Amino acid sequence: MTTPQRWFDRKFELGLHPGDASELLRRLRATPERLADSVHGLPPEILTRRSNGKWSIQENAGHLLDLESLWDQRLDDYDTGAVELHPADLENCKTHAAAHNDRPISDILADFSAVRCDIVERLARVTPTELARTALHPRLRQPMSVVDLCFFVAEHDDHHLNTISELKAAFAA
Repeated sequence: MTTPQRWFDRKFELGLHPGDASELLRRLRATPERLADSVHGLPPEILTRRSNGKWSIQENAGHLLDLESLWDQRLDDYDTGAVELHPADLENCKTHAAAHNDRPISDILADFSAVRCDIVERLARVTPTELARTALHPRLRQPMSVVDLCFFVAEHDDHHLNTISELKAAFAA
């Protein structure tokens, strides 16, 4: 199994145009279905199996759910004119403590879909001027607009969907 690049090692070129938002919203809106498709038909022993001390498929799915509250908080940051976005928990304590392997995958998928739908609906009401608002990303130390945040989240989604694909391939061997 090839190891995906660590998320924290990724670099991002930001400064996207507000006109890019519609394509990014399409990506964000599609993630719950893509996630559900990626785990469809997998037995619990595969969903909850860890490899080399890393998160299981189910924990990767749960992690996406866990971060929706941070994303929502960051949208609030833009609304209030914050200079800097709320920081992420770089230790992922919420995911480690959540016991996602003890929950039915259907609950994780349903919760993620509901929360993501609410956030995408919120973003669909944002004006081009609001999409261009910026605040400092605390880890990247660069200005991030609302549309840049959409890109960042879509890339994070893809990172974990790719990790799930890698785990599925490794466990099928």
